[in-house]
Amino acid sequence: MTEALAPPPHLSPSSMGTFNQCPQKFKYSKIDLIPDQPTEATLMGNFVHEVLEYFYAMPPEERVIGALKNLASYTWQHSNWLERVDPFVSGDENILMFRWKSWWCLENIFKVEQPEDVDATHIEYELNGELAGVTLKGFIDRFTVGDSVVISDYKTGKTPHARWVDDKFLQLRIYGSLAIALGLPAPDSLQLLYLKDGTKFEVPFTDSDVSDTITYVTNTKNAIDEACQTHEFETRRTRLCDWCAYKTICPAWR
Repeated sequence: MTEALAPPPHLSPSSMGTFNQCPQKFKYSKIDLIPDQPTEATLMGNFVHEVLEYFYAMPPEERVIGALKNLASYTWQHSNWLERVDPFVSGDENILMFRWKSWWCLENIFKVEQPEDVDATHIEYELNGELAGVTLKGFIDRFTVGDSVVISDYKTGKTPHARWVDDKFLQLRIYGSLAIALGLPAPDSLQLLYLKDGTKFEVPFTDSDVSDTITYVTNTKNAIDEACQTHEFETRRTRLCDWCAYKTICPAWR
């Protein structure tokens, strides 16, 4: 009898999403630990997140567009972003365009909110604990605890159509449910800030969100454990395969 595979010690919203999108991709990434090379899109997201982390750590009255521009330049130099980007965005013109696209995302923060009015209680806040017996780990872009409690997430990708946006809140619903399980204040609402177009979506966080999220997390964990026992990780061919780092080794594309 084949020995069972060891499941990851913890799950995250993104890893659970990967499993439900394509179990085989999850296996390559989280079981086989085959590195997933970054793309221009993921690098841009990381750069924008780093700049905004510094920006919202500033006193509210200093969060002006000039300070944001200075922080973007400082972060590019201080964190060696040229060396990090160059292997994946080759050529001076492409790197310059990468920086411009990043800046357009950054300045659009002023389209979706007034930064000086944001009570940024926790920035890049780590959550690590159990939800219904499942160990989860992740980072909240911004966790505001004030007159209202809000979990916010920055997005630098394409803004979804309004009819599809509800599914995009799943990650934040997981964080909200985990926060409650850890004894933290229950969120009143969840925000998705799509910076490419300067669009904000906000929804209330309800008790039914918690129960639905627990069902999703436990069902996903059970399916992962079963796949590790049987070594059966389904391969699902979709349009997303064109952006998958494992396409060249995937049995569905051999």
